[in-house]
Amino acid sequence: MKIIRDSSSVDNEKYHVCTVGYFDGVHLGHKKIIERLVSDAKKNNGRSILVSFWPHPRRVLHPNDHFDFIQSNNDKFKSLQKLGIDILYIIEFTKEFSKVSANDFIDQILVEKLKINKLIIGYNHHFGHKREGDFKYLSDKIDSLSFTIEEVKKREISEHLKISSSEIRDRINTGDIMQANQMLGYKYSITGEVVVGDGIGKKLDFPTANIELRDEGKLLPLDGVYAGYTYVSDKKYFGMINIGLRPTVNGKERRLEINLFNFKSEIYGESLEIRFIKRIREEKKFNNLKELSEQLKLDKIETLKIIEYEEVRN
Repeated sequence: MKIIRDSSSVDNEKYHVCTVGYFDGVHLGHKKIIERLVSDAKKNNGRSILVSFWPHPRRVLHPNDHFDFIQSNNDKFKSLQKLGIDILYIIEFTKEFSKVSANDFIDQILVEKLKINKLIIGYNHHFGHKREGDFKYLSDKIDSLSFTIEEVKKREISEHLKISSSEIRDRINTGDIMQANQMLGYKYSITGEVVVGDGIGKKLDFPTANIELRDEGKLLPLDGVYAGYTYVSDKKYFGMINIGLRPTVNGKERRLEINLFNFKSEIYGESLEIRFIKRIREEKKFNNLKELSEQLKLDKIETLKIIEYEEVRN
């Protein structure tokens, strides 16, 4: 996959089919559009072009709003490359660019710079100043366009789920990881480095790997206990994940830690990708460490049930 910044143009030696969007999370809806895009490019011996933006428009237009991402840019690029995108065309999103009309976006970007032959967009996609551009807008202008258009309809993406990056963020923020995973088409994950903790888990016979997050701006699920897993030296280990302040020990900062089952190695300094399966319970403050230890035993029983179901289903 070739990455091009918006200061450049693309040569017109080949047929170009294009789609536009931020594509945070590269979820099932995105994949349906991208698969259509890549298939069309191959059928016409051409190139697939995905137009995206950086920074995210919300961070530019609403800088005071707290907004985190489903995927880091690097992870998104890997997902797009894996799906077979030929060219990722990144436009710097600024307040000035936000004022570009839908018509100017078509003329200046899609036609002049990218020289597209076809545009494929999702049923809920909008573009241009005040989101004035959509499939109806394009359809009304079809006689004046130099390219064809195609819409991926809602029923082609999902009959029952409303799949969007916003919906997925809401699910992650409320701890509904199973629903988020269903819409993503993969397990939501957080990557970070294993760092030294305070050793309380070890004293309770539930030693944890404390994870220092790698990606600033990555969305952290709602505080609580989760079933999940990671890979160490290419071997899969299930475990219990805790996110929160650890109120029983008067914790002052929000942490992510995982207790890996059947694992005893030292892995300080290693990078782990923690994948979430299901939320078990909210974070609680216990009267003492003994009460906490007893709850952790119950959490492990519940986690093992979830893991057993997960293994059978897969």
